Amino acid sequence: MIQDKAIQITEREGLCSVSSNTKWGRVIPLIQAIPCHKRIKWIDVDEPTRWQTGLWMPHPHYVESSGGPEQLKFVEYVEIERCERRHMGRLVQCAVLDHSDTIRQALERARAAFTETDSSFLILGYTRPATQST
Repeated sequence: MIQDKAIQITEREGLCSVSSNTKWGRVIPLIQAIPCHKRIKWIDVDEPTRWQTGLWMPHPHYVESSGGPEQLKFVEYVEIERCERRHMGRLVQCAVLDHSDTIRQALERARAAFTETDSSFLILGYTRPATQST
């Protein structure tokens, strides 16, 4: 019997799942309404997708940001920037709106596993084992 690709990757990489399809189904609609840039890191790809504002679920078990829908079981994390940059015109500097409180409240309400950085929130699908430095 051929083992599922996601299971093979999680076992090989030592990943621990912290989000289910149900949880993603609560989180994605909340963050897709926030006009900040988002990107996705898939477990089977080394680099996250490009930053963009669009993120949606075309089907309960899939998410799409660019390049077609992918299964939720391959989402290592979704990253959302804290601040929105709003273009005001050619001669006027962009307005920067901080959505940190809105994002944090939405993630806490959905009981999402997330971490915060200086510039973004990482909504976790999987955690990786800690690496030891010698």
